[in-house]
Amino acid sequence: MDIERLRQLCSLQSLEVTQDIDEVLHRLRNPLAEYAELELRSDGKHVDLITLSEDPNAVDEFLAILKDRGTPEADCAIMIALANFGAGCVVGMKLPIAGSVSGGEMYIRGAIPLSEVEYFLAQRGVGSEAIAQISGLAQIFEKDYTHILAADATSPPSFSVFFTTYLVPGDEERDRDRLQQALAKTGVTEDGIEKFLPLHRLLGASRPETLYFSWRIKDGKPTIGAKIDYAGVRLGLVSEMLTGIGVANQARLPIKWGTQLNVRQANYAGLVIGSHQPSGVRAYFTIPSTTH
Repeated sequence: MDIERLRQLCSLQSLEVTQDIDEVLHRLRNPLAEYAELELRSDGKHVDLITLSEDPNAVDEFLAILKDRGTPEADCAIMIALANFGAGCVVGMKLPIAGSVSGGEMYIRGAIPLSEVEYFLAQRGVGSEAIAQISGLAQIFEKDYTHILAADATSPPSFSVFFTTYLVPGDEERDRDRLQQALAKTGVTEDGIEKFLPLHRLLGASRPETLYFSWRIKDGKPTIGAKIDYAGVRLGLVSEMLTGIGVANQARLPIKWGTQLNVRQANYAGLVIGSHQPSGVRAYFTIPSTTH
């Protein structure tokens, strides 16, 4: 991976790459050779590196990096439990590589039955209110499984649950109603939903495509709001997303990232939706791997 390119991308938000960047890239070289992705955040707090692997050794290296950065054993233990629980699934690992180096995220990808997810979370302090909300969201999306289950390296523990829905031409009204119900379920106000819908009409117009709906549990309790990710979003629309949440001064940022990475679209782009309005944008860019 080209470290100089990473520095240039991060400098666009006045961020510096972490001091351990060489070590991180070396220890994760095997999974990064297969898949590497960068996350651009509208809040500019940090830039995250994401990779995927089914190799337990890669997971061990990721956890070792977290521990070397000072992550408490208890926080790492949650991730170890998640990796063990998801044995046989692809494991995603996300790590800050610019800005704040605290934290990290691990997620397991694959269809995991809802009953198993609920058991795992309940055994780790997630309360009945949050468990019931997971069931309610599953009913809205007509799923008996989750698509992704994630855990953050934080105290208290924080989990994210992902459901998917397939955007099919001609089903725009059904999709809109489903998202309205799901957002209302997570505590987003009617006004907040109305502010989200124009952006959804814009981003959901590309069909057929998969949409990801994720919702966070913190300290065992449900949180308000959600994140909705759209696949294959061209750079001009990522720019519109930033303008739509009130940070038009950042509208050129994804275009500059695209130029640096020689891409015309983000792999995924997500809207963070708070109680009263869309409040954040995330854009994910697959990056070419080079020998380091």
